Amino acid sequence: MTVTRKPSSLPSPITRTGEATRPETPATTESRVVARPGKNGTDGFDSGKTAARPTNFVDRPKGQRPDPSAPVLPATAFAFGPGKLALAGREASTPVTLTASATPNAAVKDLQTVTSTVSFDQDVALDSLKLNLDLAHTYKGDLVVKLTSPSGKTATVSDRQGGSADDVKGSFDLSTAFKGESAKGTWTLSVEDKARADTGTLKSWGLDVAGKTAGPGPVDPKPPKPTGEPIVAVFDGGVDFKHADLDSAMWTNPGEVAGDGIDNDGNGVKDDIHGYNVGFNSGDVMKGQGTDHGTHVAGIIAAEDNGQGNTGIAAGKAKVMSIGGLYDGADLLTNFERGVDYIVNMKQNHGANIRALNASFGDEYRDAASQKRWTAAVQKLADADILLVAATANGNGSNMNNVADMPANLDLPNVITVASMDRNNDKLARFSSHGDKVVELAAVGEDVLSTVPGGDWEKMSGTSMATPTVAAAAALMFAANPDLTAAQVRDLLVKTVEVDPDLKGKVSTSGKLDIAAAVKAATEFVATPPTTVAER
Repeated sequence: MTVTRKPSSLPSPITRTGEATRPETPATTESRVVARPGKNGTDGFDSGKTAARPTNFVDRPKGQRPDPSAPVLPATAFAFGPGKLALAGREASTPVTLTASATPNAAVKDLQTVTSTVSFDQDVALDSLKLNLDLAHTYKGDLVVKLTSPSGKTATVSDRQGGSADDVKGSFDLSTAFKGESAKGTWTLSVEDKARADTGTLKSWGLDVAGKTAGPGPVDPKPPKPTGEPIVAVFDGGVDFKHADLDSAMWTNPGEVAGDGIDNDGNGVKDDIHGYNVGFNSGDVMKGQGTDHGTHVAGIIAAEDNGQGNTGIAAGKAKVMSIGGLYDGADLLTNFERGVDYIVNMKQNHGANIRALNASFGDEYRDAASQKRWTAAVQKLADADILLVAATANGNGSNMNNVADMPANLDLPNVITVASMDRNNDKLARFSSHGDKVVELAAVGEDVLSTVPGGDWEKMSGTSMATPTVAAAAALMFAANPDLTAAQVRDLLVKTVEVDPDLKGKVSTSGKLDIAAAVKAATEFVATPPTTVAER
């Protein structure tokens, strides 16, 4: 069967019975139900079978839909600057001092003008300029002395001043007259004798200039090459970076100073120490809804191996960047676009080694305009070589093949979509959706223990928990072989699955994640551009 997953070619989706709801703040009960269900207890892609869901089921968040009456921050509030690193070439300048002199010993005759020139070959923007002049004349009140720059700007040094006194001699500060002018080119000194009876000699003159080199032009340096441990950006509610299992697992922005209220790295966000809050346009990743969900996802990826709670799959091998506030401020799509712009900028202009994005959220978008925007945003990730690991829906066995589920069902080579296995990893979880045209593989997503805000750990179930398992496996692969591209890692994840009879006809590979096989394949892979990408 030929698989096509382009949004523009998706048939009309199945009828939805649920309503979009936003994730809630954490409950305090030990065995909490943290689902954000629709009317039928599902996320809207259900088959009506709700009784079999585990009590700790977590519905895949869908964020907000556009609401014209809701206050939304203007787009201009989310303009990310490239940062000081990228601007360094334009801001850099070198202080320079130059001198030039001439000794014309030229006669200054009655009612005539004599000129003399000096030149500079460096393009220096002038901060200061001094004229050193030795002009002998028996009646200096006869003289008009002027200096003209290469651009044609003229400053008067003396205009028939001094009466019967002799000589125009000394140092004259002309900095104000020529401030910002370029020194490069020919400077002309003119001496005009406006009367009879007295003559003189232009013995010597010179210029002392100081300024900054303008250089050959505004050339930006190459952006820093991303280095260090691979980073997984968790797009979700914020991650509790103070949790004992996560405090050392978080990405920390080396260009920021915590708590000073200054955008130290020039990227457009103040105090973005561990990530960015798209809903509130701030560095406070924990502000807003869904922090229970985001913190749980992050712990599955990278919770520390410290003898407490759980140990993340990529513990000690990868870092987590929190992109919080996904369910606040604006609709899900707009917030996703803002988050993508932030992480692409941080990778390309600031050297953050962002290799994967975990998307344990999603919703159906039937209109072509929204589908186009989703595609464009994920294409930006592809262009920046960032893998998107996305959760399929929790539809109790519903088939997602003909659903415009975003961003999971986008047909791009950097996208891999995940269904959930049960706690025993031998069957598709009862709450999970599937789709052999749009879902690549499955991973355990039932009764997964992980971190929650406040320094605790809890078990949750859902495709939201299966997805970071795959994202963490991808991080291990990038750590084992940093030269791999996002498309190559996706390809290897697809090729190394463990085939499971229960998944035949439900996911395109008929298989479930095999972390050991995937990491081994990554280690042995020779990172050359692949001739083909596994068909989605």
